[in-house]
Amino acid sequence: MDIQTGDQELTGALDEPNFTGRLLGENHRYRLQQYLGGGGMGDVYVAIDTSLNQTVAVKLLKASLLAEPELLQRFERECAICAALKSPHIVQIRDYGVTADGYPFYVMEYLQGQPLSQLLESQIRLPVEQACTIAIQICAGLQVAHAGIMLWNPEAGSDLWTNVIHRDLKPDNIFLVPTALGDLVKIIDFGVAKLRSIQQMAASTTDMFLGTRHYAAPEQLELSQDLDAQADIYSLGVILYEMLTGSDPFGFDFRHREVPERLWLTAHLSQTPLPFCAHPSGEQIPPDLEAIVMRCLAKVPQDRYASVSQLSQALREIIEAAPQVVPQAPQVAPQVAPVLSSASRHSEHTPPYSRLYTLLTAAMLLTCLGAIGAAIVTGISVSEFPSQSEQLSPAPSPALSQLSLARTLAGHADSVWALAVSQDGQTLVSGSQDQTIKVWNLPTGRPTQILTGHQDAVRALSLSADGQMLFSGGADQTVKLWNISTGMLQSTLSHTAPVWSVALNRSEDKLVSGSGDGKINLWNPKTEDLIQTIEGHDGIVYATAFNPLDETGLASSGADRTVKLWNVKTGNLIRVLSDHTDAVRCLAFSSQGMLASGSWDKTIKLWDTQTGQLIRTLTGHDDRVTAIAFNADGTLLVSASVDQTIKLWHVQTGKLLQSVSGHSDWVLSVAIDAQTPALISGSKDKTIKIWQ
Repeated sequence: MDIQTGDQELTGALDEPNFTGRLLGENHRYRLQQYLGGGGMGDVYVAIDTSLNQTVAVKLLKASLLAEPELLQRFERECAICAALKSPHIVQIRDYGVTADGYPFYVMEYLQGQPLSQLLESQIRLPVEQACTIAIQICAGLQVAHAGIMLWNPEAGSDLWTNVIHRDLKPDNIFLVPTALGDLVKIIDFGVAKLRSIQQMAASTTDMFLGTRHYAAPEQLELSQDLDAQADIYSLGVILYEMLTGSDPFGFDFRHREVPERLWLTAHLSQTPLPFCAHPSGEQIPPDLEAIVMRCLAKVPQDRYASVSQLSQALREIIEAAPQVVPQAPQVAPQVAPVLSSASRHSEHTPPYSRLYTLLTAAMLLTCLGAIGAAIVTGISVSEFPSQSEQLSPAPSPALSQLSLARTLAGHADSVWALAVSQDGQTLVSGSQDQTIKVWNLPTGRPTQILTGHQDAVRALSLSADGQMLFSGGADQTVKLWNISTGMLQSTLSHTAPVWSVALNRSEDKLVSGSGDGKINLWNPKTEDLIQTIEGHDGIVYATAFNPLDETGLASSGADRTVKLWNVKTGNLIRVLSDHTDAVRCLAFSSQGMLASGSWDKTIKLWDTQTGQLIRTLTGHDDRVTAIAFNADGTLLVSASVDQTIKLWHVQTGKLLQSVSGHSDWVLSVAIDAQTPALISGSKDKTIKIWQ
């Protein structure tokens, strides 16, 4: 890959900011449009992806760092981490390459918004609900990183499951993306992230302090080589303290004077944080919330929350206890500044970048994880959007009425039974009663491939994290494995009855399929071997789903009105959930491990799979529930029904937030595009509808 201007290859240094019009990438795919800013490691540009006619961000390693092997490795590892953290919470890396002159670069999604640091500069401190909501979103993003990713380990010569500790959480690295429903949060900058399980990797171990002392945990300042999730929890505690009080925990008045690094070191290691009452309006902050923040700031890691999931739950309880306010719809459309209008407080770091994750943030409890050095467009006034404190009410409101039909896709000759969306938001896949699978370019709404091979209805679909492998289940008693890149059928796995469900686990080393004879088959998708067959349902197995927090956890449901929980390692039945009064047609796990089941009894039930306890029942559909899906952090749920409606629910309260209709027959399938954002539905009326 190289960079060119017209027909002339660029040979000059890439650390100069003026490269407007230059081309780079295979077939000169990316045209650099505008220099956005530079950080310690790279320069960031707005660019045009000429093949898709889309705006992207491109980061190029600074020329001065090419001779520094460790920094070059860190740049490459940064890209690898963000690409491996496959989640709607994480901004997607679209491409990576090296120019003919040896300059590494990578291509990211492009966003508009502002860092939290800029918001705090203008507002000083935030309302309780807004601060908690931002922190909850950060927790959900961190949960993905802390849970781990598969990364290549050159020492072992194989992939290794690796936990990622951010190590540099601060307001500059928390990005707020304005949407019609409020701010969406992403975490950015994994350039100094620590990888647990690959300590031998040079880029993740060092005798030097990496991070920002203002927000660093005591053990991080002591250069501990055993940092874990508690270090990030401490940093988040400092951020929470700052959002709520407008000050740091030690009263350094950092906004108005430069604080020597030795003072930060001493304070974090030995100084007790000031009580909230030491700050203006601090006495108005709930004591329970102060206790949460102080627990995050404990000097000993074991005295903090054990996980960000626990912290998130504590913050949710604060929000639930707060008075509910009905939100108002935004009256002013946002105007996006065309260039960087202001720099973040720590200019030595690359400007933040993020991309809108999802429209399903009515309760504003979404969260996202972003990528280092991504492009930022600032200059949006926060006042142009409803404040998060105004949007925490789960009650129906004008703000939620913004969800409307954006596009209808036609092309199937019969009912659309199944939908799947790639995590980068580029590809939509639909399966139909007409025996075909259609692959769509989601941004344009145009079909790109038609996959044929099933001899009966295609009832279920599951995509791999990278969007390259598709698994389909059909009424022809088969599960088929497709290569999306080539459109070729790779293999066929056989059942003895129609297949109603397929699901891939998080590690992508197990594929499950449920069929009409009551059997659940567990496959190795790489070797295509049948691992085991689980029997236990009386009749059709309509749905299967893996627990994202437990590699051994599997749920299934069927015509026998039950939901069953299994240990896939042993094949043992763990628990039977039997509160439904009719067939259980669909299942979905939230990112927090909550299980939802939708039934022909017109209800959706939410379950604690650890205890088997029924948390609540959602009622509102006038006919059978056919499909359900959680949003990324599990705060919202979408359901579809024979009653031709799609409903949006607030999980914590069970409130119906919104109901939309537009299909002329049963709604059979739903999916969420995390990037556009969009809600997608498939129907018996043969159409696919995109809601935004």
